[in-house]
Amino acid sequence: MISRISMNEDRLTLDDVWEQYQTVRDSVSRRMAEFRKIPAERFFGKTEIEVQEYFDEILDELDIEASFFLLASIEAEIRTDFLRRVYERRKDPVSRRFRETYKDAACAHDKAKVRLEEDILDPWAQLEPEASQFIGDLKGALKYRNWLAHGRYWIPKLGRLTYDPSALVRLAADFFKAVGITQTS
Repeated sequence: MISRISMNEDRLTLDDVWEQYQTVRDSVSRRMAEFRKIPAERFFGKTEIEVQEYFDEILDELDIEASFFLLASIEAEIRTDFLRRVYERRKDPVSRRFRETYKDAACAHDKAKVRLEEDILDPWAQLEPEASQFIGDLKGALKYRNWLAHGRYWIPKLGRLTYDPSALVRLAADFFKAVGITQTS
């Protein structure tokens, strides 16, 4: 019998990441407002424009970090759905294809090597054509995630200039709806 992958039920969901992002963003915005009333010692000698630029850079970096964690959460949701379809032996065409992929990986003693794009997203695009636009957008976002994960040391060639957190949440919602993923809470 093929052993199952143990799933981490404590992982951050999209909602968790989004809530944390909003909380930190609100905190930085409050700090900016406080500075306008009472300048902090750490900004002594800085002009108001320099301080504003400092906070803008923090917010820009926060957007990048939130995007990274949102994309990680999206991948976790997709992979969890993949495993649920396999373990529950669902009968729809996508689930059947996923079981074949899982069995092939298990026979090779490497269940963890199920590839996100080739083994999960591509079959969805083939078998669920209405989801193919979202899958293409998601693949572009995953290139962005990979660029972030590897330290941003090269200039990326991405489909979009940025993948901001709100756009990624919308993309995830649209994709999940198109392929029938119910998010875990």
